[in-house]
Amino acid sequence: MLPEAVPIINQGAGYLPRLVFTSKLAIELDGEVDQRFARKIKSLGKEVIGIVRTRDRTSPGIPRISDNFDRVVIMMNSRFGVLWLKYVMEFSNTIVGLTLDALMKFVDVKPHLLDLPSELFIDPIINDEAQVVPKELPKPVINWLLDYIESGGDLYVLIRDRSISSIDLLMRSRLVFTYDAKLAEMYNSIVKGGLNGEVSISSNCDLCTSSQSPLCMFLCPNVDIIRELRVD
Repeated sequence: MLPEAVPIINQGAGYLPRLVFTSKLAIELDGEVDQRFARKIKSLGKEVIGIVRTRDRTSPGIPRISDNFDRVVIMMNSRFGVLWLKYVMEFSNTIVGLTLDALMKFVDVKPHLLDLPSELFIDPIINDEAQVVPKELPKPVINWLLDYIESGGDLYVLIRDRSISSIDLLMRSRLVFTYDAKLAEMYNSIVKGGLNGEVSISSNCDLCTSSQSPLCMFLCPNVDIIRELRVD
């Protein structure tokens, strides 16, 4: 079963895309919650996930933020330690989010040997202030994330360019997040059978050549989507 795509919308965006096949959307926050915007998003009837980038421990309180959303991803970079991670895990509707540099602290130990949450959100950037996107995820990181899924964890992945260099990792993730709302809606319409007729995916990159999965839409610069209609 392929993951659902979740579009990320910046708080205060003047235009909200029309989403028919997309049941979840995310709002990225950098500071306090805009109550008017939060109510506007909730009126769409979707599950709303907040993404909060905690610069330091003086960031807006987690309980106050989480009251505005169905779920909240609390992003942590390498400056945050295990105690802060455990603090975030104490809240019922929060998801621990890790940048790549934060995740690197754990990859030397098998996931099942660590006291990890049952859900992880991964943003493949180094230092969330500078937001350096690596060319691709290191192989040990991909293997560690696959082990995490094998051990029963639910993985949520933010796709940035081609930094997620494993179609297998995306196929086994629970949710994939993207800043491209139109692409997310198109992908969800294909996965959920919203397009009439069969849809074939043809990609032109070394990542997706053999899989021909709709997920290739997020990874490959050139993807051909062909809808086959049967006329009786």
